[in-house]
Amino acid sequence: MKFVLLYSALVANILTNIGFKLSAINDAIPVKKWGYLGIGLVFGLINSVLFTESLKYVNFGEASAVFFALTVIGLYGSSYFIFHEPVNSIGLIGVVLITAGVIIISYSMTKVKGV
Repeated sequence: MKFVLLYSALVANILTNIGFKLSAINDAIPVKKWGYLGIGLVFGLINSVLFTESLKYVNFGEASAVFFALTVIGLYGSSYFIFHEPVNSIGLIGVVLITAGVIIISYSMTKVKGV
């Protein structure tokens, strides 16, 4: 249950930022701009509630490391697959390093807990 809340917050955070990006690229069409912004804000609220609830079950350091690192990876993938923005080898190396960091932090946190 503890990671369900955290990963749900992660998805909501990525959707928040996708909504903001869609709002920005639809600047010339006010209905779309404000609609996407509103959707982004709703997902932002959902993200905040879910992340806060996850902190009841996961320590702050572990939750933050996983949440923010995977958000960066999710947004990097979204920028490529949804918005067709360019991806380069240096960015991909960064994704690999972030992933390795999340694995190391998660592993070290389970060792500290004695799990």
